[in-house]
Amino acid sequence: MNLIRRSLISVSMVAVSVLSAPAIHAATFNPIHAMFAKGKTIQISLRNDTASDIQLRAGDDAMTLVAGKTLSVKLVPGTRIVTSSDTATHKAGDLVVEVSASLNGATIAIH
Repeated sequence: MNLIRRSLISVSMVAVSVLSAPAIHAATFNPIHAMFAKGKTIQISLRNDTASDIQLRAGDDAMTLVAGKTLSVKLVPGTRIVTSSDTATHKAGDLVVEVSASLNGATIAIH
């Protein structure tokens, strides 16, 4: 009888351990994800080579690129810069550039 009780207790302890392992793992904070969430910023310059101002969106941020001027921005790789209004050469929503590490320090001319 004593052997049966020990067997049942050990089997139930193993079952509880195995079934609770994924829940414990999911509930723990993993600092590696927090470290990569911010990401390294890339600095690029946007130059407006048109005769009119251009309204742009970089992720959730809106910006105005004045005609004939250059604007420096720091963005995370993967950020998409799109036009937010129609111009003579671009429709609203057109992709201007997607930021990547290879563009660090580059100047993007918009025509």
